[in-house]
Amino acid sequence: MGMEELLGMAELIFGVFMNVFIGSIGKIIFKKDDRASRIILRVIGIFLIINGVSRAFHI
Repeated sequence: MGMEELLGMAELIFGVFMNVFIGSIGKIIFKKDDRASRIILRVIGIFLIINGVSRAFHI
């Protein structure tokens, strides 16, 4: 397993973690938990998941 696959797995894990704990991450980063901060974090989390899967499994 090379460095590329490890980075992909890290992106995948961080993206899932971000989407699971979206409320608490929003409170830490934006100092509030509202719809706009959740949308921003959701988009970033989904982007990380898609990139992580494609990088880790060479899709």
